[in-house]
Amino acid sequence: MKKHWKKYSLALMAVLLVVYVLGVNFPKSSVLAHKICSSWVAAQNELFYYEHHNALNERNVALAADYVVPTGTADKIPVLMYHYITPQKDNTEPTNNSIVNLEAFEADMKYLHDNGYHTATLQQLEKYVDEEISLPEKTVVISFDDGYQNNIIYAYPILKKYGFHATLFVIGSRIQSKTTVFDPHKTSYVSKEEMEASKDVFEYNSHTYNLHYKTLLHCGDDYAAGMNEASFIADDKIMRSEAGINTPYFAYPFGDFRMQMVYALKESGYRMAFTVHQGFVRPGDDPLTLKRLTVVSNTNIGELLNMDHDPDGTSPVAP
Repeated sequence: MKKHWKKYSLALMAVLLVVYVLGVNFPKSSVLAHKICSSWVAAQNELFYYEHHNALNERNVALAADYVVPTGTADKIPVLMYHYITPQKDNTEPTNNSIVNLEAFEADMKYLHDNGYHTATLQQLEKYVDEEISLPEKTVVISFDDGYQNNIIYAYPILKKYGFHATLFVIGSRIQSKTTVFDPHKTSYVSKEEMEASKDVFEYNSHTYNLHYKTLLHCGDDYAAGMNEASFIADDKIMRSEAGINTPYFAYPFGDFRMQMVYALKESGYRMAFTVHQGFVRPGDDPLTLKRLTVVSNTNIGELLNMDHDPDGTSPVAP
């Protein structure tokens, strides 16, 4: 009986080993194989985090539980996230949440101005997160991703009119050497000349040089190319040397990140990075995985800003 049991045990172990190998090397061969591969990757990520925990967290003050926000100052900061701005008449993709109608954007900025909001720089936000400074109770950070030319054509004059500051996370490889004639019906990107001329409103930070696309990373699934830390490190050197974007602030393409990439960011000199996870920024937050608030054309900006908790992944919309 013992002989048979041992034989069956060895056979079972052999089967499990085969399933495991299939799962890691051929993750799309079955649902089980994909699950095994995902579990293996999760275990690797957890081990990496455990091994680098101190290095990843040495800069995070992590005192949020004990920190008392001074009376009359902000206990949380909304970082508003925009992408593409266009007049409603030119918006051919009204269900695309990355495209915001110009009229809606202008209404958002008017609301901020009329209700006494202050716009913070990323340097100010960094000090706020590190609990070095407090900020006015009505403070926001305005951010744009990708570096579209329409941010300069449409958003810049409105921001300037209200005396607002904003940050633009640019894709370095798409920065134009010469300014192109703007066509609202075509996708175009900001030029070096436009960047220089708009620095009174915009600060320019990194969205990678050329890693804003998805590729197979593990388990046969597509992820942002920057999640491969070796690719990111090589790309970042080009971003700094060729694009001239030498900054400590970063936005993850598609919001995708894992601890290996967070570590690579830190080693590359980044001090603050933004995800697309929905929520506010608070004193003591991990500066390399900060949340933002997605704004779409029918977002009720007043409700969004006045939430007393992080949203559940969607921003409030007007009825």
